[in-house]
Amino acid sequence: MATNVTIIYNGPIVDEIRQGMSIPRYFEPRNSYVDSPVYTEGFENKDGLGDGESYGKSIYATNVDGWVNFPGLIPMNGNTTKFAQFQRAIFAAKKAEDEGSENTGITFEIEGYEEEIYWIQMARNLADQGFYTKVGEEEFGKVGN
Repeated sequence: MATNVTIIYNGPIVDEIRQGMSIPRYFEPRNSYVDSPVYTEGFENKDGLGDGESYGKSIYATNVDGWVNFPGLIPMNGNTTKFAQFQRAIFAAKKAEDEGSENTGITFEIEGYEEEIYWIQMARNLADQGFYTKVGEEEFGKVGN
């Protein structure tokens, strides 16, 4: 008997006290520290803070879209096909945002108890990363932040 799995990416869970930025952009495609203005545009030190110096664009501001992917291996080149479903959910969220439509994520079918165990465990592990996952009737995470 087939079981449906639905994954919706809602974005990162925001710390209410302080919010930082991820180092890699794998789960936050447009919110890593190398995408921040201080790296991509530089910093003009008008107030003479710290060492008083101003800085140009960082050599680390090289976060180029598509750089970690290889043709024919998208959506993820270094992970299992199963795990790539989570990145597909991220792409679906970005597409919905760009189109101004509802983020319904992705849905697919699995067969067998081993697959169900895998998806339940992954859903538990990634709920705090902003993923809502429904495996059959079991739900993990929140449907929106």
